[in-house]
Amino acid sequence: MSAIRSKYYALQVISAAFILLWIYTAGSKLINFGTYRLEMQHQVFNAEISAMLIYIVPAFELLAVLLLLFERTNKIGLIFSLLLIAAFTGYIFLITIGYFPKVPCSCGGVIRSLGWKGHLLFNLIFLILAIFALNIKIKREAVGKE
Repeated sequence: MSAIRSKYYALQVISAAFILLWIYTAGSKLINFGTYRLEMQHQVFNAEISAMLIYIVPAFELLAVLLLLFERTNKIGLIFSLLLIAAFTGYIFLITIGYFPKVPCSCGGVIRSLGWKGHLLFNLIFLILAIFALNIKIKREAVGKE
């Protein structure tokens, strides 16, 4: 398999991984909306910001899915995913170094069970994958592959 084809498949796999991640996280928030809302209300943000984030976070996760699904918007979806995962990773990093007091994890399912350090590692892996995929996408566009 050629390097070009391998990078194309890597881009597809990473996009699919983000699609699954965002569907899973948004879905778990929406399915358990009462618990999610309560946990978001106990975050370090003031009440007005928390009230907005309750709806904005899952909406942005689902928007990322839609953008990633289509070839025409995949690059924007990767950028959006990078920004989301970077914001979540930065927040978790601040929690792990004690900048914020202990806060509830508003993530759902298996991700919740990782603990803050495991969650940070998980997010760092996805952060690296987003950067890698975006780099592939930009290089492919530069040589006219898309």
